[in-house]
Amino acid sequence: MSKLLKRSPRPSNESGANDDVAVAAAVKLAMEVYGCDAKTAAAHRAIEAWVEKREGEFTFWLHVFSTLNPDPICAP
Repeated sequence: MSKLLKRSPRPSNESGANDDVAVAAAVKLAMEVYGCDAKTAAAHRAIEAWVEKREGEFTFWLHVFSTLNPDPICAP
C-alpha cells in the first residue's frame, strides 16, 4: 500500500505561512483561468498527483481544492 493511502492530510493544520501564500495565489489564478470550473480543475490536479505518488503536490492541490468556494453566480 502506498504512503498516500495510509493517511489523509488535513489542509487546515498542515500548511505553513509560505504554503498559504502559494495556495492563495493558486486559488486566484484558478478562478481567473477556469472560472466556474476552478474547483473541478484543482480536484483533477490533486488526483493526478496522488496517482503519480507526488505527495507534496497532492497536498498542495488538496489545499487549493479545499480553499476554493463555489461561485454563487455559477450555481444552477
